[in-house]
Amino acid sequence: MEAILQRLRSLRISVTPQRLAILGALESRRDHPTAEQIYEQVRREMPAISFNTVYKTLEIFCQKGLIVKVNPLHEVARYDVQTHHHTHLICRGCHLIVDLDWPEAPLPEPPGVLSQDFRIEHQSLIYWGLCPRCRETRISKEDA
Repeated sequence: MEAILQRLRSLRISVTPQRLAILGALESRRDHPTAEQIYEQVRREMPAISFNTVYKTLEIFCQKGLIVKVNPLHEVARYDVQTHHHTHLICRGCHLIVDLDWPEAPLPEPPGVLSQDFRIEHQSLIYWGLCPRCRETRISKEDA
């Protein structure tokens, strides 16, 4: 708990019970949850918390670099507490997101003019495909 408090304070994020609960919920998961999933989890401990509070807190955490929003071209944003350099595997079928720790992932350097005018804060490498379950479902449908 002390480490969480220090992280929030070092980023100049006001410490509230709601924010602590939201960050705790995020850190307890590895499935890249949606704001709705975090809300449902936190609401079990804090029934009076609003979805708006959860959503705004997630946005603050993103802006401060505490978490990363993963929004892989579908309508629902997902949140990742892992902010270190890593790759995502995303299933086109069920939208499962899997972290792939690959620190040497080949990310191209931006053109010189871009790097001079723009401060890059986060890079992302995403591989799209089908997870084993969706591949099996697709094969089963093709055999039918």
